[in-house]
Parts: sequence; structure tokens; C-alpha cells
Amino acid sequence: MTGRTILCINDHPSALDADRTEQLIATLPEWRRREALSIRHLQGRRECALAYIELQRALRLAFGIDDTSPFAYGAHGKPSLARHPGIHFSISHCRQAVGCLLSNRPCGLDIERIRPVNPALIRHTMNPGEAQAIHSAPSPELMFARLWTRKEAVLKLLGTGITDSLHHVLDPENLASIRLRTIDNPLQGYVLTTAIA
Repeated sequence: MTGRTILCINDHPSALDADRTEQLIATLPEWRRREALSIRHLQGRRECALAYIELQRALRLAFGIDDTSPFAYGAHGKPSLARHPGIHFSISHCRQAVGCLLSNRPCGLDIERIRPVNPALIRHTMNPGEAQAIHSAPSPELMFARLWTRKEAVLKLLGTGITDSLHHVLDPENLASIRLRTIDNPLQGYVLTTAIA
């Protein structure tokens, strides 16, 4: 299989009102419909449904396949397609955007909204150099979102989940074989990062 990677994004999730969200959920495979309906809030249901729709779109565009079988999960909860072990994906969402990164290489995607950041969160998640970059940036909120999405995309690629060593995720020795790409969309209010091995 040649190298294939695709990123599918919907950055207008709020365009779906409650009725259209419920109609969309009704079209999902039964296992994903149950998952979406188990979420209490409309926003979460919408994001769950749209993330699955973006995955299906990416599968069709990149590989010409349609797979509606339930996900398999790794030890730390990383989802995979049991019928297609050579295809990797990562889904992410926030209020402003929902997306899926699909590749024939291990990958991770994180999308976060740009918002004010608590100094305690910076201390807990960033090393001194990263904290300095945030505090000295013209837009500290944007810089925090950039760094946070990079960290989370790497962790999603690795399938480890959020670890206690958040300060060192982006150390150069940890990124030797990982390609990162960060995209800012301040007009829509979000940042996303892709990580591909």
C-alpha cells in the first residue's frame, strides 16, 4: 500500500440544530448510535456523530472502503478498525470543529478551541521553555493551544493517553520519527495538530 494520509474537518458543527443532530444520529450504525445517545448533552452527541461521519468520509476518499463495524480498542483506549489493521485513524473534536486523520501509518489528531488559559494548567502541562513561549507570545491563548494540541496529537499517535510526563512529550528525542503539523484557525476559534509516524 502506498503512503496515504487524509484529514477531514467539519468546522461548522453548530450548524446542526437539535432536530438535524437527531436525524444524523439515526443514520449511524447501531453501535455508534448507542454511543452517541449515551452522551447527555446535545453538543457531545453532535460531536460523536460528526466524528464518525468524518471517519467514514476519510475511509471512502483515501481507501475507497466503507466499514461500519465497531471499533477495536488498545490497552489505553486507542480505537482501531479490526477489519483493516493497516489503516490507522484518530478523531478529535471541540465545539468549533470535528475531524478525522486517517493514514496507513500510525497517526494522532487533536483539535482544541482557543480560550483563556489558567496559569496552574500551564505549570501542570508545560515545561519552563514552553511556559515562557506562552507568556511571551502576542496571543498566549493561541500559543497554549498550539503546544497542547501538539502534545495530545503525539500521545494519541502513541496510544498512551495523557501521561504524567506531559512536560517532556515534545522533547526532540521523543519526536525523532514523528512529523507534526499545526494549523491555526483563529477565525473559527480552534487549533489542530496532526502527528504521523
